[in-house]
Amino acid sequence: MRRPGLLLLLMVLWLGETYAIDGALDDGRLALELGDYARARALLEPLQARGVPRAAFYLSLIYQKGLGVEADPERAHRLLRQAADAGDPLAQYNLGNEYLREGTEAGTARAAALWRQAAEQGLVLAQHNLGSLYALGKGVERDLEQARYWYRMAQRNGSTRSAEALAALDKLQDETGEGQDAGTIVVNAAWLEARRDKEFTLQLMATRDRAVLQELVGFRSWQRPLLRYRIRAGDGQVLWALGYGIFADAKQAVRARLELPPSLRRNDPWPRSLAGIRERLAE
Repeated sequence: MRRPGLLLLLMVLWLGETYAIDGALDDGRLALELGDYARARALLEPLQARGVPRAAFYLSLIYQKGLGVEADPERAHRLLRQAADAGDPLAQYNLGNEYLREGTEAGTARAAALWRQAAEQGLVLAQHNLGSLYALGKGVERDLEQARYWYRMAQRNGSTRSAEALAALDKLQDETGEGQDAGTIVVNAAWLEARRDKEFTLQLMATRDRAVLQELVGFRSWQRPLLRYRIRAGDGQVLWALGYGIFADAKQAVRARLELPPSLRRNDPWPRSLAGIRERLAE
């Protein structure tokens, strides 16, 4: 037999406990910011013992910096690890910084893994740093499309540094052609000259916003090469376009739609001949 009254009571108790934890955590953070370190520890230590990740993160700062206590780097590291393992993005970011300072390839790879976890939770600092690792090929395989993707995410979260990094990548790509994925082909007149006009690609999109195209390139692992090209629309606008694969005829290009995720199939990608691209190509 169901006991709705007991269920409701348990829900009320659970919500009350949640609010109490959140309130104590906020009070602990405020005490830390105000320099009342003894009160901060008194509030945070019980929460850390109960497994609250952010409380462990705040305590790691206290023991790392010796705030009202003797500095204890080992204890700080244990607390930071506890918070990072529990999924706290700030802890993952700081722990990544620690590994990066080791100056080893293994340490940088650990930093990249931690920053990715934090970046996927929306932490802008981790998004920017992860973009930088991809741009430099440190701790991860060098991939300027992935660098662009994470810089773009950080820029959307307000990072001016990431906006500047994106501009630098654009300049690098325009001047040297660098930054193209191994499966991405930059279509120009010379490349088209070497192909047959009767061949087709499956055009995924055409946009005025290059960043939208760049995000789509890094969206997934593609089964076929991507063709990146600029075309002039009927009204004279220059658009960035992205094609999927190279096919002997339009029917093969249409069948390749089945290889795409539903989100892209809904955009109704269409077959486009290389001859048609040649006619509208904007170098």
